[in-house]
Order: sequence, then C-alpha cells, then structure tokens
Amino acid sequence: MTDQKHNPKPPNEDADAAIRDRILYRAKILTTAILDRFTVAVNDLSGGNHRAALGALAGVEQEIATVRSILLLLA
Repeated sequence: MTDQKHNPKPPNEDADAAIRDRILYRAKILTTAILDRFTVAVNDLSGGNHRAALGALAGVEQEIATVRSILLLLA
C-alpha cells in the first residue's frame, strides 16, 4: 500500500510565482507613483501653474522606462 500524500508544487514553481508576484507588485507601486505625478501636473495646469507642472513631470520618462524594464522581466 502506498501512502497518497498531498504533493505541493515543486519549489521552482513556487519561487517563480513569488518572483512574478514581486515584479508585478513593484510595477504597480511605480505606476501608481507615476499616475500621482500626472495628477499633480493636471492640477497645476488647471491652476495656471505651468512651471509647477513641468516640475511634477520632471524625470517621469525615466520612471516609465523603469516600469517597462520591470515588466519586460515577465516577457
């Protein structure tokens, strides 16, 4: 008689899922920060503060590139 025990996922699959979840979590955090910056820029523009909007958007291209790089890890 063989003992039929529950076989959990192999460690590699669990590790892969954990890494994928961490990558997605980090991408969500960065994307939220980017959206917050756009919101600040919109509010600044609505108030006629174009220089403040420029400040809110400074460096956003690099942050978007970072999110793209993080998501490419899943490809």
